[in-house]
Amino acid sequence: MKSLFEIQTESGQLWLDIKAQLDAKDAQLADQATEANLARQAAADAHAAALAAKDLELAALADQHAADLAQAASDQSAAVEAAKLAIQTNLDALVTAAEAAHASGDLESIGAVIAQARSYTTAARRAKIEADLAAAQAAAAAHAAALAALA
Repeated sequence: MKSLFEIQTESGQLWLDIKAQLDAKDAQLADQATEANLARQAAADAHAAALAAKDLELAALADQHAADLAQAASDQSAAVEAAKLAIQTNLDALVTAAEAAHASGDLESIGAVIAQARSYTTAARRAKIEADLAAAQAAAAAHAAALAALA
């Protein structure tokens, strides 16, 4: 069997032409590989930019959600304060009515004041207050979980 050197020597110019064609094909493949790498890098860069934009969008949404939760908490606090003020006003009115009924000795009016005062302290009223409190706590927990999920 002939060696590579012998084949090269015997083929003369043909070997040089084949070598030139192989070198040209290698260069062409190298160019294609470079173009493919550049295209992959451009796609990766575009993907990274899109992810960065989504991260900014998610951060803005999280900030807005946090602001909404804070506003909801503020609104709930204001509602609780309004309810508290209404109860205090009603109790003040009951005390005034009780004092007036006592001063006049009107037992029927005193009984009416006591009945109305009981509506603020009955077990049903307590159950409603506890249910409202449980609902408010559940809503607060849901808001906290939603905020934690965004973080």
